[in-house]
Amino acid sequence: MPEKRWLLVAATVAAGELAASCASNFAEAWPAVAVAATLVALFGYGAAVRGWHFAFLFLAGAALFLHASVERERCFQLNPWLRARSERRARSLRPASARVARARAELARRLSIGLDRDCGASALNRAILLGERGRLPQGQRRAFAASGAMHVFAVSGLHVTAVAGMLALLLRLAFVPRRLAGAAAMPAVWGYVWLIGAPPSAVRAALMASVCLLGPIFWRRPNLTAAWAVTLLAVCAVDPLMIADVGCLLSFTVMLALILAGACLRSGDGAIKAGVWMTSSAWLAGVPITARVFGHVTPGGLLANLALIPAAVVTVSSGVVGVLTGVLSDRLAAHVNNLAALSAEAMAGVAAAVARLPGADFAVRPWPLSACALWYGGLFLAFLLLAERRRRRVL
Repeated sequence: MPEKRWLLVAATVAAGELAASCASNFAEAWPAVAVAATLVALFGYGAAVRGWHFAFLFLAGAALFLHASVERERCFQLNPWLRARSERRARSLRPASARVARARAELARRLSIGLDRDCGASALNRAILLGERGRLPQGQRRAFAASGAMHVFAVSGLHVTAVAGMLALLLRLAFVPRRLAGAAAMPAVWGYVWLIGAPPSAVRAALMASVCLLGPIFWRRPNLTAAWAVTLLAVCAVDPLMIADVGCLLSFTVMLALILAGACLRSGDGAIKAGVWMTSSAWLAGVPITARVFGHVTPGGLLANLALIPAAVVTVSSGVVGVLTGVLSDRLAAHVNNLAALSAEAMAGVAAAVARLPGADFAVRPWPLSACALWYGGLFLAFLLLAERRRRRVL
């Protein structure tokens, strides 16, 4: 299947970049790795060696990462022409940054219509929709972190999906055909990402959403696996160093787990069962990374996210409607913003309650790579077995 080929290609390139990130001291040897990739391609193709594609892609990914390391550490910093060019580009972006700041301030103002700007609800609204965590009280931030729900403030797939879904629904109510509604919402989705400062997590989510939303234009069903693979390939090619970023690893790992978990669901599964299954799969996928990098495991996240994720969708969707209705009527926007605030305050209450539970968050010794590999191997095998069991029941 085409999506499986995309998945294998993306995973192989990413594996090569991850391997190179463990040997970044050899960054200056990137030409040798690139030559080795070329020789593997030429020999493998000429001799019809099976699997040469994967060896080539692995070495190509390693060469990309090492080359990016040298470019940032040496060429960019030491070359006066490149440094001057970067400074000119920064000066040219200042007017655009000022426009973004003004647009963001206007967006924040509309999110606060009907609310006291100094109250906790307003700060929560802005933190969830705009990612402004600095406005949250320290106690709330600790509660969300201890309950394993800090991700609701990192504008990513959850937020972009909610924004795209709400905009597509509004376009459908405006009699835009279903096949075109998703693609018509794309410019507004990218505008939202631009307004919040284009954090990498939001850009990745918007790119993946764009691949899915463009599918119906070409009479193709949205394919999450292909969209995930295309997004990963784009990140690996444009900014190879991002593969070593913890947030990037968490985003792609959890999203892949959600895609695989979704393939195991049956059409007759209820909303509660599906929600528990998907939340558990996302939590299991994130455990090795958080345990290795942060030295923490948060079982409370399993319980908290069951309530927090739907509430976050309500908060983000209400915020989008509140911003749009603020153009027409402040009174109507105030009602919608209060709904978003009510949902956000419920999220804060759930996070605080879960954080107080014994064992909701505990410190561990950083996991070795072998333990992480065994965990993911077992999780992937479980997904395969469950998907095969589902396929046999359908047949």
